[in-house]
Amino acid sequence: MVPLGQMESVKPGDSERAAKLMQKKRYSVVPTTRNEKTFNSVFTPGQKTGGNLAHESDTKLSDHIPDSTPLAEAFSMFDNREWYLTLRSNHVSGLITYWAFNNREFRVQLYAGLSRVEELSRSVLVKDEIGILDKNGLCLSPKEDERIQKRIKSEWKENGGNRFIDELDYRQVHRALSKHQPWRTFLNKCIPGRIGNSEYGQRFNFTDIRNAVMHGRTIFPTYVEFKKRSAKVREIRKFIKYLDSYMDGEPDRIT
Repeated sequence: MVPLGQMESVKPGDSERAAKLMQKKRYSVVPTTRNEKTFNSVFTPGQKTGGNLAHESDTKLSDHIPDSTPLAEAFSMFDNREWYLTLRSNHVSGLITYWAFNNREFRVQLYAGLSRVEELSRSVLVKDEIGILDKNGLCLSPKEDERIQKRIKSEWKENGGNRFIDELDYRQVHRALSKHQPWRTFLNKCIPGRIGNSEYGQRFNFTDIRNAVMHGRTIFPTYVEFKKRSAKVREIRKFIKYLDSYMDGEPDRIT
C-alpha cells in the first residue's frame, strides 16, 4: 500500500499530468487534492484518442476500504476494480492498487496458501500410509521413482521417517495425490458432480503458479492477467478446505 505521505496526486482538472503519470508509472488511478488531506476526485485511464487521456470522477464510498481489511478479503475486491483508497479513522490514509498488492502482500498470501496445500497434500498421503516405507501407492512413473531413490539419504534408512513422502517435489506431490483413489472418492462427495482427471488437473494443479512464486518471477504483468489468475487462487482456498475436511474425515461441500 502507498502511505499517505508518498501518494502521488495532481490538482483537480489536471488530466494532462495525470495521464503522464499513468503512462510513465503504470498507475491505474491518480487521486486529486488541493491540500494533501482530502481527495474528492480521482483520475482513471480514459480512452486513447490522439494520446493517453485520463478520466476524472468524484470519489465515492465504494472507492474506500478500511485499513484493517484482511488480505484475503482485499484480494477478492480486485475482481471488480484495480484500486482503492484506504481509510483510517474516517480519513484517507493511503492508496492500494493491484500493482502494490501483486508485488507485496499478494505474493505473501500466495506463498502461504501454496505452502499449506503442499503440507496438507503430504499429510493426506502419510495419513493413508502411502509412501511411508516404500513407493507402494504413490502411483508415480519409474523415472520419477528413480529420482526419488537417488535423493534419499542413507541415514534416513537407518533412522526412519517418511522417506518417500519427504523426498517428493511439489509436482510429484500433486501427481501422487491426484491418483490416490480414497482422496478422489472423498473429493467427489464434496463437489457436486464427478470430478474427472482432466477437470482435476485444470482446477487443482497449482504447479505453474507455485513455481512463479517460489522463483520470484513477476506473476501478473497486467490487470487482465491478474483477473485470469484470481479464479485459480480461489481454487487454492477451496482445495485447502477440501484437504482439511479429508484430514478431519468429514466431507465439506464447497461450491
